[in-house]
Amino acid sequence: MFSQREPSNAPLPVDDPGDRARQAPVHVLLLGLSVLLPLALFAWTAWSERRQAMEDAQAAATRTVAVLHEHAARVLETHELVLSEVIRQTEGRDWAEIARDHRLWTYLQRVAADLGRPADILLADAAGQVRMTTARFPAARGDSLAGAEDFAVLRAGAGWSHLGLATAAPGGPRQITLSRRRVDAEGRFDGILRVGLPIGQFTEFWGRFAPSAQHLVTLVRSDGLLFSRWPAEVAQTRLPIDGAFLRNAREQREGSFAGHSPIDGIARISAFAQVRDYPLHLAFSVETAAVLHGWHERVTLLGLYTALAAAALLGMAVMAMRLYREQRRVSGRWRQMVEQLRAESARREQAEAALRRAQTLEAVGQLTAGVAHDFNNLLQAIRSGLYLLSPRVPETSRRVLDASLQAVDRGAKLVRQLMVFARREGLEPRPVDPRALIAGLGELLQKAVGAPVAIETAIAADLWPALVDPTQAELAMLNLAINARDAMPEGGTLTIGARNARLAVPQGGAPAGDYVVLSVTDTGTGMPPEVLERVLEPFFTTKAIGKGTGLGLSMVHGFVTQSGGDLRIESRPGQGTTVSLWLPRAEAPAELPREELAPARPAPAGHGCSLLLVDDDALARLATAAALREMGHEVAEARDGEEALLVLGQRRDLRVLVTDYAMPQMNGAELTLVARRGRPDLAVIMITGYAAGLPGGKPPGVRTLLRKPFRMEELDMAVRVAAGLEAMAG
Repeated sequence: MFSQREPSNAPLPVDDPGDRARQAPVHVLLLGLSVLLPLALFAWTAWSERRQAMEDAQAAATRTVAVLHEHAARVLETHELVLSEVIRQTEGRDWAEIARDHRLWTYLQRVAADLGRPADILLADAAGQVRMTTARFPAARGDSLAGAEDFAVLRAGAGWSHLGLATAAPGGPRQITLSRRRVDAEGRFDGILRVGLPIGQFTEFWGRFAPSAQHLVTLVRSDGLLFSRWPAEVAQTRLPIDGAFLRNAREQREGSFAGHSPIDGIARISAFAQVRDYPLHLAFSVETAAVLHGWHERVTLLGLYTALAAAALLGMAVMAMRLYREQRRVSGRWRQMVEQLRAESARREQAEAALRRAQTLEAVGQLTAGVAHDFNNLLQAIRSGLYLLSPRVPETSRRVLDASLQAVDRGAKLVRQLMVFARREGLEPRPVDPRALIAGLGELLQKAVGAPVAIETAIAADLWPALVDPTQAELAMLNLAINARDAMPEGGTLTIGARNARLAVPQGGAPAGDYVVLSVTDTGTGMPPEVLERVLEPFFTTKAIGKGTGLGLSMVHGFVTQSGGDLRIESRPGQGTTVSLWLPRAEAPAELPREELAPARPAPAGHGCSLLLVDDDALARLATAAALREMGHEVAEARDGEEALLVLGQRRDLRVLVTDYAMPQMNGAELTLVARRGRPDLAVIMITGYAAGLPGGKPPGVRTLLRKPFRMEELDMAVRVAAGLEAMAG
């Protein structure tokens, strides 16, 4: 049993009789536990499994009664609709006319047949005489409902509808009756209308849906009248009001209970529910013995395993006592192995945490790309619609139109910022003067942080230009300023800094080289180390609900990383926070600021060309096609690639194909290849809602690629150039 080991010079422990005497109680305890522990575990497991079996059965009964309740409610509601329709058909008519109306009888026959099972529709006058029935035409003179429960209740004015039980014929199957009160023009009682629902309409569904376990479905009225007890039908017609079922059902609309049936004395687990607002309760029950049958088998098997385990543990305890001295010698080695395992476990946890962060960023990126695509399609539809409205808007409302077009431009800019955050959009870096960038943000920053916060600057002389996307840089500085404001609820000082820096060796995510460092420093509450660790995680925020999304710093980090720089945060509780953006230095001098484009004006209509517009987004297609027609083009439309190929085969005069990229079954690139095989002269312009462009760039055969939301003047220019026409002036 023992492996050979190298001889050791360490002295062996002395076998002290006193030590053996002291350890004897421990050994006895070990022997006792080797038997008692498995028995205790067996008892606990058996009890837990029994409780779980009962809970599972109760949950299954609750689910089943929910389905049965939904079916019963739909059946009753369907027959309620039938009664409503019969009332509408007979409203304002006297009984003599109704009794001899063969067309009405035919209609009722058809309605009864449509209910799926033989159903009886009765109309009785104020005296209880049956004036019309689907069973025969005309109704027999002797047929009367004068002694029926529903007739008596409705004549007494105890309600407008009644739910009862009757037989279709003497000795025939039972029916659930749904009756309505009929009144004359003065509001006096003028008879009843009744629909009979065969019990089989419920029991057939119960037979198909109920599980294989021994079960029972009970349908009973609130006063104890027993409609059905399936499949164990009994001669008893009522249930006791104070029984477990009705007592619970009258106290609450739905629930569950366990107990013995007052009819057959069998213990069952039951779930019940009131059928909508009807005085009708439905219960599904399973026998407790059937539920515990499997538990008994498992407990028996578990008992066998427990006996084997107890015997094994007893043997192991005896062996453990013999090996006690040996185990003391190797305990030091075990401790060393445990420490190694702990270190390895810590390394694995760090690796798993890094993997989860990467997966989170990837998931956020995919979600952002999908949302950006759909949002760009919506913006395109809005831009095209505004273009069409432009010539029809009076000059007094022109400012509103221009503001709407600028809002569309801001929406497109926001989509691009989201794509930069998700690292799905290429930036447009160019040399930027940091001083001009900070000066341009001055008024906006003051408005963003508010009066309680004082803004100071610490800008070094002879700053280098930074190679950065200016729009994203402004957004990053604004985000940092807003975060700093939130960290100073009582006010404070916000310092905007800018300096040159040089890295001789790579640090963090920044390679070696020259950098322009933009910093935002606040005198706020600061962050503890555990918050500082997670502050760059997407959606992580310490702000109250509704005060922040947790994306601000994540977006800034994504922008700086994509720009080839690094983001660094220094913070201590009570000592404020400094966030530094390390942006790469630009070798070329800074460019002058770009001027904002004026809002677009519709181009005057002129002679255009025949083209085909393909887009699966109906709103974008409709608005874009209308705008192109306004510009003088003849536009054919298609909602997908397959329809586009059919139109191209029928219209040889179409000179230009304008197609969306993302479409079901056949995308724009595939449509281009197929269309140009038969029409090599066909010019193709591709439009796309993907803010990051298409994978692999412009597809083969495509003359021009436009990103949504584009200006209609841009599309008009591209169409005219593709068709060989002179572009219209914008």
